[in-house]
Amino acid sequence: KLYAERKPFIWLWQMFDRSPLGLNALLGHRFRKMLAPLIFRRVGENFKCWHFVEWSYGYNLSFGDNVVIHRHVLLDDRGAIEVGDDVSISDYVNIYSHTHDINDIEKVYRRATRIGKGARITYHATVLAGTNIGDHAMIGSGAVVTKDVDPYHIALGIPAKTINVKMPLARGNPDP
Repeated sequence: KLYAERKPFIWLWQMFDRSPLGLNALLGHRFRKMLAPLIFRRVGENFKCWHFVEWSYGYNLSFGDNVVIHRHVLLDDRGAIEVGDDVSISDYVNIYSHTHDINDIEKVYRRATRIGKGARITYHATVLAGTNIGDHAMIGSGAVVTKDVDPYHIALGIPAKTINVKMPLARGNPDP
């Protein structure tokens, strides 16, 4: 039922993205911002979404304030995905919230995935189901996040591992 209520708006979003108008940044951001509250569980202020973002259902997605989602992002919201305030998700990122049993493909496990306040997930990174990205953390390009990333940590690689820790007070960030 939750999906059925959103289906016409999802269709409209997808058809708009496939049209020449969908590639227009100014019009595209405004149109998607208008549709987003009709599709997603929660949408904060100043939501900005580029074209060709895909999701599974929509009703399991929550976005905080000042969230930017760039082109060609996949948000697998079969379980919940919660995106905090001031988050940037770069082009071609995949974020998952479900996984399958290794022995029985029909067993699906839904695990909430959380992206903390001020986090950045950069180009082509993958965040697997059930992981938590801490506040102000950064995931490097092409990384595969298989475990939680602590606040202010910069994680790179496959699997993603901390390579550095940002200074919490830099640029006005609050104490951890």
